[in-house]
Amino acid sequence: MVRTVILSAIAALMGFTALFIGAASATGYFKRQPVTATVEMPAEPVAGDCVIQTRWMSDAGRMVQVERPVCY
Repeated sequence: MVRTVILSAIAALMGFTALFIGAASATGYFKRQPVTATVEMPAEPVAGDCVIQTRWMSDAGRMVQVERPVCY
């Protein structure tokens, strides 16, 4: 009887582990995008030139790309 309880506990633990790993995989938790900041710069900026600066930010645990104009 004790062996049955132990085997049931191990099987339940394995089942819950598989459930949580599957849920994490389905939500993209294991496929995080790299955090990089890129700036598009002209060769020689001139007054009045504008470029778009992009960077990655975390928004509620999800990585989103944010763009903003940078003018000289």
